[in-house]
Amino acid sequence: MCGLTAGFAAAEAGPAAGPLQVSKENPRYFADAGSRIVYLTGAHTWPNLRDMGHTDPSAPFDWPGYLDFLTHRHHNFIRLWTWDLARHVDKSGEVVCTSPSPWPRAGPLKALDGEPRFDLSRFEQSYFDRLRERVQSAGRRGIYVSIMLFEGWGVQFAGEAWAGHPCNAANNANGLDGDPDRVGKGLAVYTLGVPAVTHVQEAYEATSVVSQQ
Repeated sequence: MCGLTAGFAAAEAGPAAGPLQVSKENPRYFADAGSRIVYLTGAHTWPNLRDMGHTDPSAPFDWPGYLDFLTHRHHNFIRLWTWDLARHVDKSGEVVCTSPSPWPRAGPLKALDGEPRFDLSRFEQSYFDRLRERVQSAGRRGIYVSIMLFEGWGVQFAGEAWAGHPCNAANNANGLDGDPDRVGKGLAVYTLGVPAVTHVQEAYEATSVVSQQ
């Protein structure tokens, strides 16, 4: 997994002037821009960045309610979870749909799920607008945010995972093949071993950074 960290101070102290850093005084802890040690604690849930559910599109995640839940319990940290798969099958055998994606589904060919294929040369602005808004709104409530860029759990353990991944050659309009060894899971996507995939990931990372500025 890979991510960025954006930080804001606890609710009682107001927002910090910058992201968290390793404390120079005690490297076992993080510190804010004023060198104040910050103890992080929070509660996790998977759809706090990308909506997930059994409908397409999925019902919107209750972000304001989630922030209320956290602040009521005096939590000050969340991992803004991402999910690389557009679709997968859960343990009950039901299809789970995930949106929005960092990349637009522009076609013209169809992906394995019958929807337009992803265009990995472009970005879906609404995804990055949501990313920025959620980091900022969390910060206003005194909550530090760890931004996930990728996750490799899904392709290993979720049902029919590779069929729902944008780097599957059958799902994108760019001829990008994230499974050149035909393993059937797309594990090479997370190894830096496929230069074309790495190029797409680096562009996505750079756009994520810019969206927070």
